[in-house]
Amino acid sequence: MCDIIPKDIKPVFSQRVPREAVRAKIQELLGLEEVPANVDFALGEEEVVEGIGTTSLSFRNSLGETVPGLLMKPLDGPARAGVVCIPGTSGTAERVAHQRFYREQVGPLYGWGRELVRRGFAALAISPKGCEARRKSPERWATEHKLLAPYGRTQMGVLVEEALSGARVLAATEGVDAGRIGLAGMSLGGNATWYAMACAPWIAAGVPVCGGVGSLAQVIHLGDSERHSGYYYIPGLLRHFGHAEIVAACMPPRPFMMIAPTRDEDMPRQGVDELVPPVAAAYAASGHAERFEVYQPEGNHLFRMEYFERMVDFFRRFLAGD
Repeated sequence: MCDIIPKDIKPVFSQRVPREAVRAKIQELLGLEEVPANVDFALGEEEVVEGIGTTSLSFRNSLGETVPGLLMKPLDGPARAGVVCIPGTSGTAERVAHQRFYREQVGPLYGWGRELVRRGFAALAISPKGCEARRKSPERWATEHKLLAPYGRTQMGVLVEEALSGARVLAATEGVDAGRIGLAGMSLGGNATWYAMACAPWIAAGVPVCGGVGSLAQVIHLGDSERHSGYYYIPGLLRHFGHAEIVAACMPPRPFMMIAPTRDEDMPRQGVDELVPPVAAAYAASGHAERFEVYQPEGNHLFRMEYFERMVDFFRRFLAGD
């Protein structure tokens, strides 16, 4: 429970944004420019194991940083849907693309991107902005956050840019249907997933797992203020809208599924409960109420096998068209 700022605090210079202008405003707040349709990337050698071709690749973000990834796709069959797979803070592309699909009793889920390929999708796993393998140290990460702010840039915006650049790369891959590109991510990657989907109407579907989506105000007042670094707190966001308004304005009628455990340390249950009614109403108004799903199992901030199966089922129904 936060006792640093008052519970009844109000934003200064509050300005509500019309629904049709929400996407442009969130892009502005993130400092996100349009990701070009053609993203330059470098490919390594392809390795084939059990009928799946895996190729290392990399591209650069707008800060000049190299974003490493692993592209995985079946070697045969017609053009298929593709999913950009984005791990959490401790994760990497290599963990997501692990040959073995497993989860120890306590710990992360390994190989879930490759398992998506076994289930009939193409996948691109990336090591995203903010993961421990790239950010070098918490102190350097905090300093970068501070220095970017005067330029109107945010670390969340760069993270979203990387997710969308990965989607452009996947869409340009032979054997992938460019019209059926989805995003999926855990924790840090879940944030990338839902913000990127809100910013880019060409993303076909998204599934954030423990993705910090619900209510930013509830995180501030009910959550652990030490849980998130500064990247999560988008400057000025609550002057205009909360998460519910962003999702309701920007997602429908595209398929969107939230996996939000009731004891997730990244988002109080109250925040998710606050988001669901207005978003469900927006999907119903779009004529596609069935394309919005919220799964709230008992549990905390983990990616369980059960959640993966829910994700696969959702993508099969609404992205692959099974």
